[in-house]
Amino acid sequence: MKLSIRTDIKPETILRARGLGSDNAAQKMLAQTVVRLCDPYVPMSSGSGAHMKTAYTIAPDGSSITYRGPYAHFQYVGEVMVGTRSGSPWAKSGEKKVGAGRALSYNGAPMRGRDWDKRMMADRGDEVVKAVASYVGGKAK
Repeated sequence: MKLSIRTDIKPETILRARGLGSDNAAQKMLAQTVVRLCDPYVPMSSGSGAHMKTAYTIAPDGSSITYRGPYAHFQYVGEVMVGTRSGSPWAKSGEKKVGAGRALSYNGAPMRGRDWDKRMMADRGDEVVKAVASYVGGKAK
């Protein structure tokens, strides 16, 4: 007995329908979800850092999120930075800054503060997984 089976499956069509095609729809959705859930964790004050909450860029393919605020790295690392020559947090123009070995204090802490993406994932990572699984038509474990 000979059995012959012919299939006409187009993997690209299936992947695209689930947001996993070359348009990176699922990856973009993941980045947007992470930004939305990180929002309460991102440092914000009434001063010059207030704009950091919304000053982010998602890469066109959804592969990265960059916070653009002038103090974004400084806020993310969470360490007081001082000028190499002046020793002051208010460094002179062009003066390099180095870590002073002291932690920053944040308005809205402990929710808002350093490593906001890692802390959000520790608190709400299951929500991220469920959102992506739902988007691509799968199930979260």
